[in-house]
Amino acid sequence: MPPAWKGLDTGRMPHFIGYDQAERMLNALLDRASAWGPEAVAGIARGGLVPASMVASLLALPLAMLSVARGGAVSWLGPAPAGRRLLLIDDACSTGETMLTARAALAAEGRACLTVTIAYDPERSAYVPDLSHPMTELFRFPWERGEATPTSRAARAAGAPPDRGVEAPFFGLDLDGVFLPDLPAAAYAAGLEAALAARGALDPLPHLPGFDPTRAVVITGRPESDRAMTAAWLARCGHGGLPLECRPADLAHDPATVAEYKARAATRWGCTHFVESDAEQAVRIAAAAPHLVVLWWIASERRSVVVGAAG
Repeated sequence: MPPAWKGLDTGRMPHFIGYDQAERMLNALLDRASAWGPEAVAGIARGGLVPASMVASLLALPLAMLSVARGGAVSWLGPAPAGRRLLLIDDACSTGETMLTARAALAAEGRACLTVTIAYDPERSAYVPDLSHPMTELFRFPWERGEATPTSRAARAAGAPPDRGVEAPFFGLDLDGVFLPDLPAAAYAAGLEAALAARGALDPLPHLPGFDPTRAVVITGRPESDRAMTAAWLARCGHGGLPLECRPADLAHDPATVAEYKARAATRWGCTHFVESDAEQAVRIAAAAPHLVVLWWIASERRSVVVGAAG
């Protein structure tokens, strides 16, 4: 048995491999792939669809797709390629089982395969692709964000078959500025007790970002000491069913610390998206956790802006 999938460790921050980096990593392999003389590219659905499309475009080769069922059945999705020498492509080798199954099925058709993935885990995979990059840290591609959701992790831990339903978006949401107006810092400076009382009496904002309340968690910069009053406000305003994460007492309330806390909490929960009302916080969260789709929520305009950052 290979070691457990590293994504089950909710404390791990994944190394995010974006579309640009994925293409660069594939490009680094293509001189050797081209020298092999391939006649077509075969991508393994679903993870291999993106890298196979990239490689087929980069090498100007015909593209075909195949499916590998959990029971081991391999079938073409559409017409089979005419060529006999195929670049067999998946996004990664975690255990190697899928690639081995596909390669054996294509060999039975009389085809020669050169196996290519963007990355593979030498600590888990029973098969090393012909062309790939070894990575022992947890990595994640944009097209597999859903594998981290709580339901997807639970299914993976139970050994359940793949199911797109468990990979649906899971949202982390800021509280102040998203659910209710954000009081200015001057109000707290003028008198903390009065500000907290005023905040607790606020009505919710009339328009919220779209999210499924069964697949969401509130992650606020409010301290743990404010949990009871925060939970009471959420319950009063019809959001009592949402899980609530508050900032631990030992963490400072400066922008960098709060953003790092939110990024790590969202990752631990398995969020695919994070909605933040403060522009600076949104940028910092996007830089700290590029595997998240970070949305800066502008309540006054009833819309969000997707934020990307590096640093």
